[in-house]
Amino acid sequence: MCGVAAILKLRAVNCSTEILNAMRDEVSYRGPDDRGSKFYRRFGPIYSEWEGDQGESAWEIGLGHRRLSIFDLSTAGHQPMVYGKRFWIVYNGEVFNFIEIRAELKRLGHNFQSSTDTEVILAAYSEWGTDCFAYFRGMWGLLIFDSHRNEVILCRDRLGIKPLYLWEGSGLIAIASEIKQFLRIPGFNPKIDPMASTLYLQTGYEDSNRSFFCDVRPVPGGTWIRIALDGLKISSPESYWNPERVQVVVKSSNEAAELFSDKLKESVRIHLRSDVPVGCALSGGLDSSSIAVLVSAINNSHEVPLHTFTATFPEHKFDERQYVDAVLTNIHALPHFSTPDPREFLEDLDRFIWIHDEPVGNLSMYSGYCIARLTHEAGVPVTLNGQGGDEIFSGYWQTYFLHLRDLWRQGRLLDLASHFLGACLGKGNPNLMKQIPVMFRRYCSQNKKTLHLRNSLSELTPQHLQDIMVMDAHTRRVHEIRNMFLPRLLKWDDRNSMAFSVEGRYPFLDHQLIELCLSFEPSTLYSCGWTKQPLRLGLDKELPKKIRHRRDKIGFAAPQDDWLCGPLREEMEKLFKKNRPIWDYVQHDHAQSFLVKMLDGKANDESGQALFRMFIFDRWLEMFDMQP
Repeated sequence: MCGVAAILKLRAVNCSTEILNAMRDEVSYRGPDDRGSKFYRRFGPIYSEWEGDQGESAWEIGLGHRRLSIFDLSTAGHQPMVYGKRFWIVYNGEVFNFIEIRAELKRLGHNFQSSTDTEVILAAYSEWGTDCFAYFRGMWGLLIFDSHRNEVILCRDRLGIKPLYLWEGSGLIAIASEIKQFLRIPGFNPKIDPMASTLYLQTGYEDSNRSFFCDVRPVPGGTWIRIALDGLKISSPESYWNPERVQVVVKSSNEAAELFSDKLKESVRIHLRSDVPVGCALSGGLDSSSIAVLVSAINNSHEVPLHTFTATFPEHKFDERQYVDAVLTNIHALPHFSTPDPREFLEDLDRFIWIHDEPVGNLSMYSGYCIARLTHEAGVPVTLNGQGGDEIFSGYWQTYFLHLRDLWRQGRLLDLASHFLGACLGKGNPNLMKQIPVMFRRYCSQNKKTLHLRNSLSELTPQHLQDIMVMDAHTRRVHEIRNMFLPRLLKWDDRNSMAFSVEGRYPFLDHQLIELCLSFEPSTLYSCGWTKQPLRLGLDKELPKKIRHRRDKIGFAAPQDDWLCGPLREEMEKLFKKNRPIWDYVQHDHAQSFLVKMLDGKANDESGQALFRMFIFDRWLEMFDMQP
């Protein structure tokens, strides 16, 4: 995993090489093993390397890179990398099937000087152009510079796992892995994006196609963009992945389970490809436990213990240690534990906010930060985790609720009744009966505003979600994968892990596995209050029964309200002093009623979440000196 930086500019624009290098080194933690920069200038019809004096600005293209070495640890993996004296790349990510692609390219006559996936990407691009992206299985944010066609190609992986941002200034375009890198460019002023801020403050959601900074936009996941260097013209994003086109063909639960099990195991195998140690994040939930048992089974053939990493909250309802222990007793592991606490949180708060660039949604992201630090301290540069399992199976309660609604609308009353009868008679998950009224209330109130905003923000009505209530089941599933919770979870996980030079990998998010799951009829996913049936059935022999039949998984959770009411109470009270920057955006008196209720123990979950968002948003405004 790495960090990239680039500046494309008109020759007359004054921008020294030192600015590009400062952008590159702003994210040194993303790539502590190596760094490199190259500058180019047009000579006649094509661009060539420019060897001007340090600090001069007569160059037109600047590429910078920080490297975290994962494949081929030699200097052969140095970037910027060139192929065929024409194609240059700076690249953040991994292409896990590069071995198979390299073999095909060798058959077509290509030769390789390294064992890196980076060189394979360049060779693939030289052979197939932008069609090559559809061949890749993995995660990436990359820039390819074609010095003969005078153009730059930007591309992100299908789900936007790896970041890539774009900013246009006066006579220049800048590209970076993280937004903070743009702060190194004279003329970049951090201005707040009103819609992104409104969406966050009112709902906690984010639009994955915009940022909190005006004029800074992410390259959309699953797309590539062409930049013509003549005039610095940016094309519209071109999509290379269309999961909407997957046809539903699997209608048997047993068939779905068998197909899924085989494909997940294959995904785990290629995600384990690495020239450095690999561990697992283990929460005790179904998804992370599934990855851990499969990785351990593969490792056992080499008699290598699996490093696992877990955040715990002893003597608290959010603690999941008993489930983690159930997994650990079934695998050959070397476990590591972190116990986040509020004192440590306050000590880490400034760096935590700085690392993330944008406000995070809840305290559970700090647990991920602590796990990443623990992983780094253990000397494990790569971890696999269970992120994405909820999305590919529509495993959230709200989507189960909508599935039951679909059965009602389709007149499939016997199928509908079987879910409730199974749950009531002990054959299924009794939590179904508890969740239905919760989901009903949530959907009836999902568009209500939790905070009263000020000035221009109060006039905006965020369209934070498409109306999933009117989507058909297949469209809803694709939307859940691409647009709901997953993009922000992946963004937060990237920032947490890379803050400690750790690469996170996600076997559930292999695009072939996603397409397979989208081919399953929705009825194969649910049974009597249980979600994720293909996973529960497919790994019946591998997973401990305590995990497979677990009824109370709490997801991404931390004792947020307890901390806010207790150890962080003084910080919350400081927040409500009227000289804080947050009050330029939120109406003070209305928000204070949330605080009073919370401190009296009368707040609901939504108001507690809103208060935490205000707390983080206020610190973020101050730290980045955000302008309205």
